Amino acid sequence: MAQPDRHTGMQRGVYAAATAMVSSQQWLDVVSHNLANASTIGYKRDGIAFDDGLVRALNAGGGSGLEIGSLGAGAVSKGRFTDFSMGNLTPTGNPLDLAVMGQRGAFAVQTPLGVRYTRDGGFTLNSDRQVTDKAGRLVLGMDGRPITLPLGKVKVDPNGAVEVDGQVAGRIGVFDGPFRKTLDALLETEAATPMEAAQVIPQTLESSNVNAVEEMVAMIRLNRAFEMAQRSVQSQDEGTQRLIQSLQGR
Repeated sequence: MAQPDRHTGMQRGVYAAATAMVSSQQWLDVVSHNLANASTIGYKRDGIAFDDGLVRALNAGGGSGLEIGSLGAGAVSKGRFTDFSMGNLTPTGNPLDLAVMGQRGAFAVQTPLGVRYTRDGGFTLNSDRQVTDKAGRLVLGMDGRPITLPLGKVKVDPNGAVEVDGQVAGRIGVFDGPFRKTLDALLETEAATPMEAAQVIPQTLESSNVNAVEEMVAMIRLNRAFEMAQRSVQSQDEGTQRLIQSLQGR
């Protein structure tokens, strides 16, 4: 009669607990990053998806009979995702502070690596009176070009049109696409399309959509889960040592 894999059976519990520690640490990294950006304008929280790793079939008859179920060996990360839900809106009174209504769409900025996108609409003017973001990157219009404004009183309407003393001088671009985050928290896509019907909210900024309380609770739970998995590994290791000592004493 076929015998079960004793080595795998003995180590399965340790492996599952170790996998739980790795998964907890990966999730904790995401939560920590969210908390660090809880007050970042336009920031979109990240999440992480998991799947059951190393799923094994269970068979009757010591492994040679009919399949009677399956057994997983812990969670493995499938990758991060971004929650694009809209954050709270905060009026500022600054004519070049803008927010995009809804969870779709983002402003375009020119970077050394090409066009990138952002939900942070805290804009200003540089010395050449070009519209820029806080980092000095040029903000692009619906035509994909920088926007230069003449001297005068600036006003932005809900369509994104920028007026100076009542005369339209450009239109802030809002684009949509399958966005993904870059390392500097901007968004990128190879398939951006202008959103002609996008609604811009003047003199307003969009807050981060991170709920700091929920993230703190998640951090506490993850720390506890990590500690429990760590204790489980230690306990199983001690149990294995006692088993080996008892077998040696026979």
